Amino acid sequence: MAEIWVFGATGLSGKAIANDLVVGGADVVLVGRDSARLASTAESIGAAVGRRVVSGPADLSERILAEKPRVIINAVGPYGATTPPLLPACLAAGVHYVDQANELEPVQQLLHRHADARDRGVTLMTGAGFGVLATEALVIQLRGDRPPAARAVVAAVPAVQGLGSSVLASAVDVIAYGGRRYRDARLERRRLGADYEQIPVPNEPARGALAVPTGELEAAHRASGAAHVTAYSTEVPNGRLIRAVLPVASAALAMRPVRAGVQRLIGRMRLTPPATGGDVSWAYARLEWADGTRREAWLRAGDGYAFTARVAASVATRLIEGSGKPGAFTPGALFGADLARVAGAELFSSDEVGA
Repeated sequence: MAEIWVFGATGLSGKAIANDLVVGGADVVLVGRDSARLASTAESIGAAVGRRVVSGPADLSERILAEKPRVIINAVGPYGATTPPLLPACLAAGVHYVDQANELEPVQQLLHRHADARDRGVTLMTGAGFGVLATEALVIQLRGDRPPAARAVVAAVPAVQGLGSSVLASAVDVIAYGGRRYRDARLERRRLGADYEQIPVPNEPARGALAVPTGELEAAHRASGAAHVTAYSTEVPNGRLIRAVLPVASAALAMRPVRAGVQRLIGRMRLTPPATGGDVSWAYARLEWADGTRREAWLRAGDGYAFTARVAASVATRLIEGSGKPGAFTPGALFGADLARVAGAELFSSDEVGA
């Protein structure tokens, strides 16, 4: 059975992934909670696709064990809630797993299952989207065959025409987790909003960005080998007033009952964050070495959801074709920086933009 199951297929990201897979000739099964919305999504795709209605991740885990598809793509956040039930089922059933997580904690937890995945002959992939891969690809390209960098800075500046409720749910978890950065190769707690930087963008005004605890932080740390790493994002509002109140919001959301209540409200009302304007998504990376060498690069892509869909579809297709390998990985760590190019991105250094 060569099926690829897409959990969250009625959402913005899941629908785009499923469509890309179908266009590529994959055997796709749409998975979600609402039968009517699944039927509508299947009709909009306009091809023969399977459907599975599940009540949630726990129910899906039972289906995985019973039916053993080849690949599961999890497009439902927050990943701190949806990933933990699915990983044991995928490992037990020998099913490859792919998600678009960009919250630091779920990304780290999946990567810590590397030995388990290798022993079971399964590939676990996290961060298969603009979040994680865009900055990771730049770090991989900048480092090349050089020794580990001393410092790394990465930043994500995505542009999307609309954002789903699962993105907002994941953002709540990121804010609740509080600030983090790597210092002396150790993960260091920081006040959320304390680290702010103007991110250079070629031929455009710089973009203000906050350091946030994303999966990009972990991927950049691993790819660069740097002891000091900070990851920035423009997805969290970063005005002065916002930066002042973020620590209070973080402390409140860190309380499980408060966070759970907010997540329920988001799901019940299908709340979504505001779209990020523009037609071009950017990512930025800067590496510095102990000898004073400094290199920086940018990635340019279109809509962030479209890029994410192409990344996830490409990863799943490669796993079906047997070009992956057992273990737990971020996308660049397994398939290299070229995966971003396959998904339609351009990567270039400061020399190429005359900076």
